Amino acid sequence: MNSEIIQVTVWWLMFFILGTSAFPLTFLLFSKFRDRGYLFAKLIGLLVPAYTIFVINLLKLLPLTLPTILAAIFIFALFNLYLLKENLVAIKQFLSNNIRLLAVQEIVFTLGYLLWVIVRGYQPDVNGLEKFMDLGFINSILRSTYLPPVDMWASGEIINYYWFGHYLTALLTKISHIPSSITYNLMLATILGLALSFTSSIVYNLISHLNKKINWKKACLFGLLSAVLLTFGGNFHTPWQIMQKGADSYWYPDATRFIGYNPETDDKTIHEFPLYSFVVSDLHAHLINLPLVLLYLALLWRLLTTFEKKKERTIANIVPNGFLIGIMFMTSAWDFANYSLLTGVALLLFMFSKHRFKIDTILETSKYIFVYLLVGILTVAPFMINFESIAQGVDLVNARTPLWQLGVLWGFPAVFTIIFMIVLARIKKVKQSDLFVVALLITGWFLIVIPEIVYVKDIYISSHHRANTMFKLTYQAFVMFYLSVGYIVYRSITSIKDAENRIVVSLFYFVLFVGILSYPYFAVRSYYYGLKDYRGISGETWIQKSYPGYYDAIIWLRENIEGQPVILEAQGDSYTEYNMISAYTGLPTINGWYVHEWLWRGSSEFPQLRANDITQIYASSSIPETIRLLEKYNVEYVVIGRFEREKYLNIDENKFEQIGRLVFTSEDLKIYEIN
Repeated sequence: MNSEIIQVTVWWLMFFILGTSAFPLTFLLFSKFRDRGYLFAKLIGLLVPAYTIFVINLLKLLPLTLPTILAAIFIFALFNLYLLKENLVAIKQFLSNNIRLLAVQEIVFTLGYLLWVIVRGYQPDVNGLEKFMDLGFINSILRSTYLPPVDMWASGEIINYYWFGHYLTALLTKISHIPSSITYNLMLATILGLALSFTSSIVYNLISHLNKKINWKKACLFGLLSAVLLTFGGNFHTPWQIMQKGADSYWYPDATRFIGYNPETDDKTIHEFPLYSFVVSDLHAHLINLPLVLLYLALLWRLLTTFEKKKERTIANIVPNGFLIGIMFMTSAWDFANYSLLTGVALLLFMFSKHRFKIDTILETSKYIFVYLLVGILTVAPFMINFESIAQGVDLVNARTPLWQLGVLWGFPAVFTIIFMIVLARIKKVKQSDLFVVALLITGWFLIVIPEIVYVKDIYISSHHRANTMFKLTYQAFVMFYLSVGYIVYRSITSIKDAENRIVVSLFYFVLFVGILSYPYFAVRSYYYGLKDYRGISGETWIQKSYPGYYDAIIWLRENIEGQPVILEAQGDSYTEYNMISAYTGLPTINGWYVHEWLWRGSSEFPQLRANDITQIYASSSIPETIRLLEKYNVEYVVIGRFEREKYLNIDENKFEQIGRLVFTSEDLKIYEIN
């Protein structure tokens, strides 16, 4: 327990140090923010050195080692030290005047982080759904000398997916010297803490922009309201289902698998949101990207505040947005399109609100968008050299969602959209922060409507044809909608002069919030088995209990094998416990989860050919044929254990004694080193 407390503390301190070292730059970047973007420094302090290392390493100039990482962080810290020296008086004055505000923000982040550390401690297993994949990416990067990382489930190939977020996790793992099976869970907790604190900061600054004399505590309160709703909220499915069938029968995944499932149809869809992601705990692209998304929203609002004065509208102001949108592509490519759409909508709203529909307005807006896209493309270019898109074009959908189901899923933001439109119609002057929220709402509804018209084609069958498109678009719609709620509540309540009407409206909001925030009660209790047995934060202790031979093999391989030589283990289906060793060590095997490799390679022929070869290696009685196939894939170690014996019933173990030597054995598992 003491070592766990130390690890949790070290991880928190690492982000505190990164944030402190990057604050001088953040202070200047968010000069119009009342809190000067204090919290965002935690992510900026990681992103800038990480991207620098990424480019240098891709060019093979420096290896991906701890000294390289620390050197990049140190150089960035020196740059910030120079900025601190140049702006020392202003920074000291800001800190002196706002120390309580910054303390509150730090507490919000820390409480969110510690909350999910504790919750994950009741079910810390990195097992189930896509956790093997996510951990495998991290471990492969940890073993990499140079990027791009090797695909641990396709030896000789690189990862053809969005792996930059896993790369960030791997860098933090190297710096902290904490095992990846633990940092997996710590990163989940960090993302929740960042989501909670970033959202509260954005809404706090939006409200503060309305009136500089507003009490900071009041602005923080409404910022925290948005933060809680975005991070922990669900949708109307929970209260709707409970009223129909009762609380005892409620199953939390149903809120994300509703269209096509209740009632049953051939149009199976996915409409997830942050808390569901935290509960099921896949460290997947869309979840790792959540803090980057919120940082982008802060940068977009920062950009739009420069529109107040014409002399401040410089092209340089949009460069940070272009840089971050490029990184977001490498972390979760769909969000490049989602937030480029938001950027276009916001820029048009702001420019036309000041200059109406004039040629000069259109030209200036086009200039901003061109530079934004150019910087984004240049940022992502090094990644794209080694990446092949898995999308197969766009087509019209074969099914659409009944309106009543859209009402169940999106009734909550619909209510607040209507309320905000009424508020805007009543107030005398629309503020810039109002326009920003309008841009969020317009874009959010666009993202809801798009999967009702078109979808991006991929490998999934017709009954799931628009599932991935709906998932990736509506996830961000949820973020945009729920971030807006705290601001809309503040704007609506303060626009009501009569005290009794304020109370009535506040009670109405309270009822809505109770319905939305009932979801975590069911979700956390269901997934974490009632929070009764705290087990710690290591994600691999379950292996020691369930598969002791495999656990011992994983430890032995970690301690004795350098680099990334190819191992051979049984190839398994996606979402199973097969390919555990490659996932937990980062050592590549010939072929891993079948459907995942099919998706990443764009064809089932790739995994099928390799699956056939693996079967031959294990089951063939021909030693020359076995040697030929082992040499084909440069296999150096062969695993024979429970999964291999289950999968290949005619396995010939004796031949491996002839073509290799036994280097490890535990329980019923053996590892042979091939001669």
